[in-house]
Amino acid sequence: MGEVQTTIRISEIELKGFKNTQYGRIIMPSAGNKDYFSKAADILGIYGQNGSGKTAVIEAMEFVQTLLTGRPLSREVVHYISKDMETCTITVKFIIQTDRKKTMAEYSVQLKRISKSEFEIVHEALCSAAWTGEKFESKKTLIDYGLHSDGPTFTPKYRLEDLIRENDENKVNLSVAKKIARKDLVSFIFGPEGRGVFLSASEGASEDYAYIIQSLYQYAGMNLFVISNARAGAISMDFMIPFAFRLDLGERIAKGDLLIRLDEPSVISKEHFEMARKILREMNVVLDAMIPGLSIGIFDFGEQLLERGETGHRVELISNRGEITIPLKYESEGIIKIISVLNALMCVYNNASMCLIIDELDAGVYEYLLGELLSVFEKGAKGQLIFTSHNLRALEMINKSSIVFSTTNPSNRYIRLQNIKSNHNLRDMYLRSIVLGGQKEAIYEETDSVEIGRAFRRAGKAVRDGGQD
Repeated sequence: MGEVQTTIRISEIELKGFKNTQYGRIIMPSAGNKDYFSKAADILGIYGQNGSGKTAVIEAMEFVQTLLTGRPLSREVVHYISKDMETCTITVKFIIQTDRKKTMAEYSVQLKRISKSEFEIVHEALCSAAWTGEKFESKKTLIDYGLHSDGPTFTPKYRLEDLIRENDENKVNLSVAKKIARKDLVSFIFGPEGRGVFLSASEGASEDYAYIIQSLYQYAGMNLFVISNARAGAISMDFMIPFAFRLDLGERIAKGDLLIRLDEPSVISKEHFEMARKILREMNVVLDAMIPGLSIGIFDFGEQLLERGETGHRVELISNRGEITIPLKYESEGIIKIISVLNALMCVYNNASMCLIIDELDAGVYEYLLGELLSVFEKGAKGQLIFTSHNLRALEMINKSSIVFSTTNPSNRYIRLQNIKSNHNLRDMYLRSIVLGGQKEAIYEETDSVEIGRAFRRAGKAVRDGGQD
């Protein structure tokens, strides 16, 4: 019997009390059109004023990815809980499609601030709704976990009893999983201990949820790329380039960030050297089409011993244009940004179950190239792309259902523009709505150019006066 093919796609993201977003919900275009099982491009761009909550979506999904892969959240996450609220909740809906069944799965996690520098994962829930052929059935709770609940470790109680009846040790195992989840800030459901219990049960006890847990765990680890601005910082400082990659190596799939220094030659393992050569070889095919005449290579200074006595390679990334070869660090930040995410973009283009979530896709990228890239993706890609951007070129290049705007209302943070006809230019309509309003929510906190100039003059006077003291 062949391997079951599973396609997983995000359909909805909901935030409560996350940073400056009291409430915000984003629905992917395919879900909005009720084309739940689409295997075509599903693109969503998030636009809006500086500081209006665009990046919150990317950061929230970065935390969800961390939890789904069973890794611990950083203690810095406490600062992402809204200052006006004690808790924040992130809820994500996924569409899971296998050869045998179609399901909507919902994962929800709630974080609670317990001091200025500490938080707890106080609640997690995993729900599902089966597809009947015409619609999704009513949502049912698979696992509901509360850190401070007085009753059983999780509910529904009968699922817990099924696990204990099958293996009496599971009662202790789940208690241990709960303690470790609290101590290490990992998911109770997806952390190594909890996941181990849920996936080791017989099919009779776990058929409703085991395949969902396993599918989401593999999806977050292998098919979901979340690229926040923290990565861009390393590029901006000419420090290193993190290649987001996913490679099918035959016997296994490798995915992650391959870090290679930009400021000086790097020493990398033999495996990473071969991997880098393979990534660059594949990327150059696309790179030449995007930036004619440019290719990227890896200059090998030769073998060098690593700390543990293994053989590695001392390498530097290079840029080739015709006969001219220079170190990659001397290329523009925009080109390096494109190169760092190009393998991930290639994966999304060719795989319906791949998703790239990226902050400031437009940073350093030429406006016309950005528009062409998005247009190509909308016409031919298979996977999902969620991005934030300030460059309005995308508004002219992709479908209006693929664009949401952040608002000035923290209780309704994301909207799509209303009253847009097919012959309207979304870019013009957006700029008009900023000036004249007319949407359900204000999409721009008014700024006054005269007041901005006055503020600069006051600041200049303060600087001069300060210098005379």
